[in-house]
Amino acid sequence: MSQIQNQTTTEAVEKRYSMAELKALSGVSHAFIYRHIKNGKLAQPEKWGRSSRWKESDVKAWLSSFQQ
Repeated sequence: MSQIQNQTTTEAVEKRYSMAELKALSGVSHAFIYRHIKNGKLAQPEKWGRSSRWKESDVKAWLSSFQQ
């Protein structure tokens, strides 16, 4: 595989955060997080089996909204 193709593949993989990681990053409760999902302030998580995962880009956008 060429270096350009390898770089593109690597960049396409985005980190996903679990509820525990999201709570640790934000310092808020799971109820607060789900309230923000319901109100459209945080994107719906992706379901991975029985667990939920949030995209890093969605988490960063949500966290930056606290600072405004």
